[in-house]
Amino acid sequence: MIDIHSHILPGIDDGALSMSETIEMIEIARATGTTALVASPHADTQYSYEPERIEELLAEARAQAGPGIALVRGCDFHLMLSNIEAALKNPSRYTIGGKCYVLMELSDMLIFPNTGAIWTELEAAGMRIILTHPERNPLLRQRLELIEEWVAQGRYMQVTAQSLLGVFGPKAYEFAVRLLDRGLVHFLASDGHNVRHRPPRLDQGFEWVARKYSPRLAQLLCVEHPRAVLAGEPLDLSEFPPTREKRGLMERILRRGQ
Repeated sequence: MIDIHSHILPGIDDGALSMSETIEMIEIARATGTTALVASPHADTQYSYEPERIEELLAEARAQAGPGIALVRGCDFHLMLSNIEAALKNPSRYTIGGKCYVLMELSDMLIFPNTGAIWTELEAAGMRIILTHPERNPLLRQRLELIEEWVAQGRYMQVTAQSLLGVFGPKAYEFAVRLLDRGLVHFLASDGHNVRHRPPRLDQGFEWVARKYSPRLAQLLCVEHPRAVLAGEPLDLSEFPPTREKRGLMERILRRGQ
């Protein structure tokens, strides 16, 4: 599996507190089946995003973590004027692996009416938008039609794996399911922040999607689509979303309690 969203690097945002915690988080990811992990620190009004410092920390983490998992630079890009101006001048500063995909987080206090127009400018500069955890945004939970519009325009949606496990509450869970039911989820990611409460684990989300929908959808959300992101290639949506597997009545009844 490939995890495109995590906060594993120490001391630069609200993620890992130390390099030892970083290494422990990497080990959790590797032990639970993740083979590539994107470190995506926040770029917002609270946290300064410095690619050079991020690369230094990644180099240190790679040296200590050893083989078996690739560590890639990314960014949790917040939509604000300074970020937009900088990204238009140098898109690869914020994109995953310096390619073309960027993780985009919207405020849960205000969705700008011109958000789509701003994204169009960023796309014209070569960026492809992946909106992070819409199921956890109370404003977006009331605007399903807006998400549908954005997806129709070629934007992508990333749901947090733990939302499917109920970690972020029933509203996030229910909206994540609505998005999945409508074929509006393109990625699962951990958004891991620490070792105990928000570990960088994708395996449980993968298993949940495989059980509730289909193994093929789990493969697309956790392996094939993220692999295209790391390569900077277009997503192959020719079979997306795959047909949901039909289950017998008794199995469906039993699954409701899981």
